Amino acid sequence: MSQQWDAIVVGLGAMGSAAVWHLAQRGARVLGVEQFSRGHDRGSSHGGSRIIRFAYFEHSDYVPLLRRSDVLWKEIEKRSGETLVHRSGVLYGGVHSSEVIAGVKHSSQLHGIAIESINPGKIGDRFPAFANCSEPIDEFLFEPNAGFVRPERAICAMLDDAQRNGAVLREGEAVQEWRERGECVEVIAGGVTHRARELVLCPGAWTQELARTIDVPLINTRQVIGWITPRQPTRGDSQLMPSFFLERENGVPIYGVPMASDQGTPSGIKVGFHGGGEECAADSIDRVVRLDEVKAIEAAFARAAPSVAGAVTASSVCMYTNTPDGHFVIDRMPGCLRTSIACGFCGHGFKFAPVVGEILADLAMHGQTDLPADFLKRKRFAQD
Repeated sequence: MSQQWDAIVVGLGAMGSAAVWHLAQRGARVLGVEQFSRGHDRGSSHGGSRIIRFAYFEHSDYVPLLRRSDVLWKEIEKRSGETLVHRSGVLYGGVHSSEVIAGVKHSSQLHGIAIESINPGKIGDRFPAFANCSEPIDEFLFEPNAGFVRPERAICAMLDDAQRNGAVLREGEAVQEWRERGECVEVIAGGVTHRARELVLCPGAWTQELARTIDVPLINTRQVIGWITPRQPTRGDSQLMPSFFLERENGVPIYGVPMASDQGTPSGIKVGFHGGGEECAADSIDRVVRLDEVKAIEAAFARAAPSVAGAVTASSVCMYTNTPDGHFVIDRMPGCLRTSIACGFCGHGFKFAPVVGEILADLAMHGQTDLPADFLKRKRFAQD
């Protein structure tokens, strides 16, 4: 007879590792199951850095969750003894009426978030990397308290701490099947049946395989990121260059993260496009970065930051799992009494990991949460 757990968490990327961390801290008997190894590069939680920002243009309702997540990031750092978050600031750029500029201003005004408006003609004085930016940007906004987090280290920090609090992790074991059965949930992984009072699904790009009854249309897209070695390295360092998110005249926005002393490999300025990727399946995605994709990143970055433009010296592929409205899903699985799910993070979810884990732990232990996340429930997709 296998051990019965209070909760099983399937998928130990950003959200699953945070859920395990919270559950273990609360004294729950928790089992975490991951088909790869912790901090792997097969899904959506790798790449050395993820931007953290608070003046959220996507929807102002995210801001309270971001503030709670910020408190939890500090707790994770304290418990692990690691520096995970770097306050490089984030620079936004676009036209006055754009989704990004208008949205950042709205969230900052509604929630009292400090931002600074910078005239495009003066941007080189403030941030030399962006001098002579050739995108048609009417206004730059700088958010000083924003920055970036180290994703792989963050995942490992949460899982290590969870293990110190009694969590059991099974890595390299794919889930073949799960089902609710009476007073428990059964999960078959690695040929072994595990039983728990509650199940938490954090399957990322594998949601359609592991949560077939999810009533939300999801599309995975293949996203390419590159690391650029700048011509003037000091201008690309986080002491002089912020993380950035810039709208472009032709194509999807470009984002980037500066270099920092704790970067490791790959090194360089990390650059990518937010959206616009090719539709893909998680198990058959093409992980080879093409020359045309490298050249597109180099050209776009050269327009945005000419003084630090350079060649892509390393590249990688990750995946976005997209919902129709670009917002997350955190809820109970349809037709289930003991199974919760977090999915569809649309390429902007990692910064929320600690608070998403807290919501999932609440659902697993109490069936509900007091955190303001109702706007992320599945009901918004219900057919009339």
